[in-house]
Amino acid sequence: MGKAVERMNEVMKHILNLLLFVMVIVVFAQVLIRYIFDQPLAWSEELARYILVWITFLGAAYAMSKKAHVGVEIVVKLFPKNFQKIVTVLSALLSLFFFGMMIYQGYLFVERTMAQTSAVLQLPMGGVYFVIPLSGVLISINLIYYVIQELRGEG
Repeated sequence: MGKAVERMNEVMKHILNLLLFVMVIVVFAQVLIRYIFDQPLAWSEELARYILVWITFLGAAYAMSKKAHVGVEIVVKLFPKNFQKIVTVLSALLSLFFFGMMIYQGYLFVERTMAQTSAVLQLPMGGVYFVIPLSGVLISINLIYYVIQELRGEG
């Protein structure tokens, strides 16, 4: 499982880098063309906004893989070692419930908005919002992997 999760996170990192690169190019082109030709690109703001949404959600999943989310470890460290593992598992279960709801409700949201298109690019909005359940799955995988590592003492 470890190699597959690490490979998934490596691919996610490259996707995030590519999305950031595209967003920078699109915004730079928008600014350049606006000042050179005094005409804004109609599609650039919309594309940059949707890319930012994807970067935000996928970035949250990638941050989970790097254990970069905010946590209150100092409180957990006050407890005995065995109780620390129980707290870790309980917090992971609560988080997995939230991410499960994110996946389920995100999927329903994608279904409802697939027929709706964006104003300029005419993209199906369900495709834009697909990142919500996708990131819920990726975060859940990373969280489960993290908890397994912690329980084994590898974390």
